[in-house]
Amino acid sequence: REGCVGTADSKWVVIANPTAGGGRARRAARAATAALAQSGLPAELLFSREPGDAAVLARRAVAEGAAAVVACGGDGTIAEVLPALAETGVPLGVLPAGTANDFARGLGIPLQLSGAIDILVRGRPRAVDLGFAGDRLFCTVAAFGFDAEVSQAMVEGRVPIAGTLGYVYACLRQLPVFQPPTVRLSGEFGQIEGPVLLVATGNTPSYGGGMKIVPAADPFDGKLDICIVSPVSRWTVMAVLPRVFSGSHVNHPAVRMVRSSWLQIDTGESRVLLADGEHLTRTPARIETRPGALDVILATDPSR
Repeated sequence: REGCVGTADSKWVVIANPTAGGGRARRAARAATAALAQSGLPAELLFSREPGDAAVLARRAVAEGAAAVVACGGDGTIAEVLPALAETGVPLGVLPAGTANDFARGLGIPLQLSGAIDILVRGRPRAVDLGFAGDRLFCTVAAFGFDAEVSQAMVEGRVPIAGTLGYVYACLRQLPVFQPPTVRLSGEFGQIEGPVLLVATGNTPSYGGGMKIVPAADPFDGKLDICIVSPVSRWTVMAVLPRVFSGSHVNHPAVRMVRSSWLQIDTGESRVLLADGEHLTRTPARIETRPGALDVILATDPSR
């Protein structure tokens, strides 16, 4: 119990989306609640019933003095609880039981249940950066352009396959009809103008279930990594797409990588931005980092 958060007198709150991961989140939440109790950390298990519920439950947990709040589900569940926990000092525990789990990947939290529970029991809180745009926080990647339209298709249920396979399927469906927008991008790198295929702004490296769109993104450096892809043929997109899983797409001549604590996106017509698998805002938009805004329970790592 040396690394535990809280004491035997403090209560943890586990918030689970029971439908996440085809029911996997329900089982994971129950196992984690039992493991915490066995470690001398009493925990209350709460299930969300509809979109927005997790946010309400998290706010209540913070108001009632919870020692920690554990989000059990996917990146969407985590995104819901962020506003309640950010800059409060109440740490977030992550039980990755959704479809993509890219926030967990970016923080080195095991996707296997036993490993994730072990971090909850033995880990320590560490301040992690968040992203912010419009009036919303996000934890992984803010997508604009082609990838945002792909994600929008998935959010709206227009893709019959879930997860990474569904993302690739949606890419192939959107390619023939996508029209690259003309943008003006401003940041600490200066200004970039012209048509783009996509602009991905990452607090953590991946989206879509391990697609490393900004492979060098570090949620501890106070910066956002930005991937800007110029328009290319659909055949080039299909050829380069597999390279996103390893992050080697960054070497393609159509790809430009920059880093900034903020990014202003201006477009001729309003376009959607998505993050953490949810609607974020619309252009024109300013995306910025919130350094160390969230305490997350992570494995003790002396190299950090």
